[in-house]
Amino acid sequence: MALFRKIALFISLAFLHTAGVAQTVEELISSGINYENNGEHSKAIASFTKAIELEPALAVAWYNRGVSRIASKQYSLAVVDMNKTIYLDTAFIDAYYMRYVAYVNTKNYQFALADLSFYLDKFPNDTQAHYEKYELLVTLEEYDEASAELNWLIKNTKAALVFREALADIKTKQGKHGEAERIYTELLNEFPSEKSYYLSRAYARNKNANYTASMDDINLYLLNQPKDKEARKLKADNFFFMNDFSSAMVIYESLLSADTLNSGLVADIGHCLLQLNRFNDAEVILTKAIRMKNDAPAYAYLGRGIARMKLEKGDEACQDWEKSLKLGEKKAQKYLEEYCKKQ
Repeated sequence: MALFRKIALFISLAFLHTAGVAQTVEELISSGINYENNGEHSKAIASFTKAIELEPALAVAWYNRGVSRIASKQYSLAVVDMNKTIYLDTAFIDAYYMRYVAYVNTKNYQFALADLSFYLDKFPNDTQAHYEKYELLVTLEEYDEASAELNWLIKNTKAALVFREALADIKTKQGKHGEAERIYTELLNEFPSEKSYYLSRAYARNKNANYTASMDDINLYLLNQPKDKEARKLKADNFFFMNDFSSAMVIYESLLSADTLNSGLVADIGHCLLQLNRFNDAEVILTKAIRMKNDAPAYAYLGRGIARMKLEKGDEACQDWEKSLKLGEKKAQKYLEEYCKKQ
């Protein structure tokens, strides 16, 4: 989440009632602002607190204390101060923005979104607020609305290129790989020297099962970045899906030699061995992948189950597929239904 911009502290005597109290409160608020501007948050909070004690209905004092509390990372207390500010003065729009900041930092994202949306209703041309709303929507995985914010930024800012790239990323997260590919193609037509777009489009094409086109993009990218591990891994994946398992395994093994603790690469090699009908070797390698530090060994369990089924180890195969399914590998369900039906 991007850092929030600096919101000006306010000084206002609109709610004061007597001249004597006014001067005292004015001095306290002025002092608090000076402390805050010098980064002395605790002293600022103390000054604003004294001002509140003298004039509890002064919204600007609550607001300024809330700003200082955000600066000192007292986010829950800042929410309380901004609530009071808004209660006292519903037209105090910056209080909604600052409450959004506090809500974000307490991970109350839905409340944060409501406040930021309200703020944008009043200030619809605030570019940074639109960008912050986009980031918040991504956090909430509200990708359609995030795309709408990016489209606004593309149309209304000079940083349209950055936001077009972000829009392509959103389309990828949504699984709309065809739309992502279209955006990268448009970017390449405009900026053919930007080689990173070839790799990004290669991913989109891979997800669309257009492996030949994906491979063309990767090869163009690798002309300039021949050692790029990410691109080489994608090239190996394409070889795998194009049924060239030997070529895929050569790349996986090369990558593994430089990253020996990468259990995912070990599992990839195991699946290549499966496709090459080397079932004993596959079982050994996939067992190694499972035993390595691995946050998601579902793929390895799936493959080892297949190897064990081919080696006529039916009970062990079914156990592997059950583990794979529990870990989130949906393909394991098919094997369980086909080979592990309860008698």
